[in-house]
Amino acid sequence: MGPRERGIVTKFVIVAAARSGSNLLCTLLDSHPRVLCHHELYNPAGVFYALRLRGGAFTLGTLEERDRDPLGFLPRVWDADLGHSCVGFKMTRGQHPAVLDAVLGDPGVRTIVLRRANRLKTYVSEQRAQATGVWEAYDHADVPKDRPLVRVDVAALRQHIAEQELFYAGVDAALAQSGAPALAVTYERLFDPDEQARMLGFLGLRDTRVPLSAASIKQNSSDLRDLISNFDELASALRHSACEAELRDRAS
Repeated sequence: MGPRERGIVTKFVIVAAARSGSNLLCTLLDSHPRVLCHHELYNPAGVFYALRLRGGAFTLGTLEERDRDPLGFLPRVWDADLGHSCVGFKMTRGQHPAVLDAVLGDPGVRTIVLRRANRLKTYVSEQRAQATGVWEAYDHADVPKDRPLVRVDVAALRQHIAEQELFYAGVDAALAQSGAPALAVTYERLFDPDEQARMLGFLGLRDTRVPLSAASIKQNSSDLRDLISNFDELASALRHSACEAELRDRAS
């Protein structure tokens, strides 16, 4: 028996570092007829609802109301299910620690922990997003045509990787302590039908083979040589390191 049939809405949160494919995952899950998946409800700049609800009458309250009582905002999220069996949203590294602690510590919230296996691509994608100010793209017109190449400083890259790993270690530790249900997924496998079925099953849905569709647009080339200005220099510096294979990976 599914969550809605029991009269219970399944609550979930996607936890990820920036540029790990969380927008893609939100639109994939939100394409399932029984799932309502918002984006960054706790972004400092705004309350970002599911893509299909933006610009309409749907609201959970103002930014000021959310910031005045961030934890009190959570029940509004779960209660506004719009007839869906599963309701969730995403949080990225650095967003509202108190809310993150609350959802990770709640056994009634299911957590999807999203990682991107290629840490170098995560770093480069973040640098390009910071340079252009474009973090989401749902139409090719949204993607700037003339974006600068990224010069990768090895020390900055290693610090970034260390910070990401520390973030994920903290998430894993909090989930282990609370015993809340969690599922680890990777960006590189989000279009795999078996992986999609695994996620839907984790959310308690029986119809796990419903095809999911993405609304987000891929912004960067899969070949890092097209994105990094000092590619050859970086390749030399990363030789025999854990990132060497990531530099040449063109899979995603």
